[in-house]
Amino acid sequence: MIRRGVGAAVALALLAAACGSTVNRPRQTAVGASDKGLAPEPGAASVGGQAAAAGPGPQGAATPGAAPANGGGTLASTSGSGGSRSAAQRTAAANRPIELGFVRTGVSNAAAFGASIGNTITEADVDAALVAAFNDGGGIAGHPIVPVYADTDTGSASWDADYAAACAKFTQDHHVAAVLGYVFAHEPAFESCLSQKGVPHLSTTTAVPDTAELVKYPLLFALSTPRMERRSIEKIDGGLATGILTKTSRLGIMTDSCPGTQKAWTGTTRPYIEAKGLTIASVFELGCAHGAGDVSTEAGQAGNLILQFRTAGVDRVLFMAVSEGPPTFVVANAAEAQGWHPLYVLSSLAGTAVLAGQIPPDQAANVHEYGWLPMLDVNPPQWPPTNATQQRCISMLKKKGINPSSAADYSYAFNVCDAMFVYEAALKATAGSTDGPSVVAAVEALGSSYVSAMMLDGRSKFTHSQHDAPYLARYVAWDGGCSCFTYRQTLVPIT
Repeated sequence: MIRRGVGAAVALALLAAACGSTVNRPRQTAVGASDKGLAPEPGAASVGGQAAAAGPGPQGAATPGAAPANGGGTLASTSGSGGSRSAAQRTAAANRPIELGFVRTGVSNAAAFGASIGNTITEADVDAALVAAFNDGGGIAGHPIVPVYADTDTGSASWDADYAAACAKFTQDHHVAAVLGYVFAHEPAFESCLSQKGVPHLSTTTAVPDTAELVKYPLLFALSTPRMERRSIEKIDGGLATGILTKTSRLGIMTDSCPGTQKAWTGTTRPYIEAKGLTIASVFELGCAHGAGDVSTEAGQAGNLILQFRTAGVDRVLFMAVSEGPPTFVVANAAEAQGWHPLYVLSSLAGTAVLAGQIPPDQAANVHEYGWLPMLDVNPPQWPPTNATQQRCISMLKKKGINPSSAADYSYAFNVCDAMFVYEAALKATAGSTDGPSVVAAVEALGSSYVSAMMLDGRSKFTHSQHDAPYLARYVAWDGGCSCFTYRQTLVPIT
């Protein structure tokens, strides 16, 4: 299947990143405003005040958050002066060194997909610099950091084996307090391993499954991507609000067989599309890769997908799957060769900032994205102004001689910074306690107070029933003047 971050996926998702220049942002309007014109809005201005209100998660969403355990690791026991431990013992425990796990992603097969990454620094550079910068200041919330690195590769023959080795390193060879940052795949065995060992995972992956899958892992937080039901509904709402989807549209849906996809499709997304009076003309299901060897087989199905969709009269293509960038990359190039020009309704997972240079312009002009990740959505001239979290991240790196310059560089930086900064905030709230349930409760308690380095306008939100942070997206479309994708007015709540 074309999913879970094969070389093209990393290039078109994780590494299509960007940080803030100081360009102004166009005016924004709430979802539902007319936005059928595709010209950039004049009169750029910084957005202040409260954004469009985010609704609750999907009805009936399971509760992934675990309640704090009783004993020395709870919020209450670490904040009071009583208890069985002396103040000196509590201080020593709060300031002890901790091992933190980081998964590093190799992309040895990127060149085979014709995907360009363009980084000037490496993920390893960023990880080492941030660990050193934290330790210079006394550690993370007072804990000196001992980093533990595990390596995976999108070009590996078995991704399952890579992640099994990573969890063994984190939980058997070492005893990490948490795993932080990007992973290129959602691996159920990996998440189960971490959860069983009580290890929180603050993940910035884009391969986020559905509610039913996420509820199995109470210590997992998706910092950068909403679960499948939420981002699928957001795309439909965005398409309707901007006039890209209408009652006359004929939708072609690509799904996959990865964990959670079919439950989200049959239980939430398909009924939602039908309730809006939209026509599903054709559905094409791909498999679910477990290694680089599977990818070519599934990518080779692009011709079959196009034939099926064209036969059914499809004029709108939507990817209701764990990945959007790689399938858009493959399908758009194949469609151009066949003279087929449907409209594409996408989310931040498409990585339009990179797609602009890797799919034909006539295909790019038909891409309509509703994105929450500026670092994947638009190129540097379109980036929002830097926020305080981004500035802190960049400053810490520069003090260690790491100077991000490309989009990929900033993606490396912001993915790791958000994970480390959220974990830092949690440990401050627990008075240094690192046990899993206490960390989970502390992250949930952040609500919408954490200003994200990755999220649109820095907005993220956590609750007891929502461990996936994004809650606001914005319309992105092609601008022929700059031959690039730009943000437009319409805001789309991710409910």
